[in-house]
Amino acid sequence: MPDNDNRAAILRAAKERAKQSEEQHTIQLLADALGERRERDLLDLLSHIEQERGWPDALEFLTRAREFSYSLPVGAGVDKTKVEDLKYREMLFSLLGCRGLEPIHTSTEELLIQMKKEHSLIEATLSLHDYIELVAREQIETGDTLFFSSNDFDVQISENLSQLLEELNRAVQRLTLERKDGEVNIIPLWYCEASRQTLSEYGIKGYTIDSKKLEELLTVIQFPIAISDVKQYTAVQTEAAHPSNPAYRDLHDCIVRHDGDGLCVLSSRHSFPTLRFMLQDALDIYAKDPSSENYRRVLNLIHMHVRVRTIESLQLLEGLAFLKDNRIATVAITALGNLYHESTAYVLIELLCESKKREIVKTAVNAILNVGEKCPETRSVLSDVLEASTCVHKGRLKRLLAELKKKGGLYY
Repeated sequence: MPDNDNRAAILRAAKERAKQSEEQHTIQLLADALGERRERDLLDLLSHIEQERGWPDALEFLTRAREFSYSLPVGAGVDKTKVEDLKYREMLFSLLGCRGLEPIHTSTEELLIQMKKEHSLIEATLSLHDYIELVAREQIETGDTLFFSSNDFDVQISENLSQLLEELNRAVQRLTLERKDGEVNIIPLWYCEASRQTLSEYGIKGYTIDSKKLEELLTVIQFPIAISDVKQYTAVQTEAAHPSNPAYRDLHDCIVRHDGDGLCVLSSRHSFPTLRFMLQDALDIYAKDPSSENYRRVLNLIHMHVRVRTIESLQLLEGLAFLKDNRIATVAITALGNLYHESTAYVLIELLCESKKREIVKTAVNAILNVGEKCPETRSVLSDVLEASTCVHKGRLKRLLAELKKKGGLYY
């Protein structure tokens, strides 16, 4: 019966290939959701896998997704990239209801291994939540508070931990800075979380600033700072032991140096204030000198915002999308088309309804279609606008709605 044996072997091999192909597809969907910061889709996908195949397979697929690449928008420099380390970590912590506690020193690998001990996503969430809070509390008590912010905490985080963090931040807000030849050493400010946030918001770069700039900052930093004139700085980066998590040390360094490429490689939401300042600075330079080189710098920074994908970037790109400069506006609209959120749909539809410029209208239509493929709420937004507004492009909106409906339900 050799022929029958051969046929059976061929069938088994074909089934195995089909199974592997299905698994690869499912893991790719997870990697896409992670890379594009689609938290609801990630939870839905993981829950579906757990229901169909069990928790061990769901966790294995989530773990393997770290090594998969997701597609980047055209113009981002490369077509695909692996899910960035801190973006993956932030998505995992949100999944566990622990947003804001990502800087704990426990590695992502260790957390995934601990999740294997549980029997479901719900059990893993409850168990890991308690563990992460405990580690965070111990770490914060040592003074290792960089990138922890109670304003950023998930609602599930205990109020006691928020109060502890605020108390410690108040305790360290008695700093003395050294001034030499009119330049002030601000290393202590960079290693205090409250002032670090202010420095990032105001686009401060490096470890020294002039006295005039410091005076401006002191009007914003709401705690007393003493200035001591010295012949030689004594404050050096001895604080570099914090953050104790190596990835967050790298993030801190990239923020201080305004290293845009480094910020993209990590893709933490904490990158936004620095990237916003860098983009605004590039726009100011371009407004004075609209050269090709300056234009490319603006494009590059817009693509960085799309790579990191924070909700705050949506608001920033919205402002650019309504600019009169079509060269900037069309790029911003295309960028918005890669942020899969219902708020993006509202912005793009409003832009489409207000604009009479053919290029803007065409770009907005394509962006809406792109958002609609991975954000089903886009259809509801289109329906609401069609019922309520006097949009001059109602015909286009109807065609957009029909096209999205034709594509069916959820893409996954």
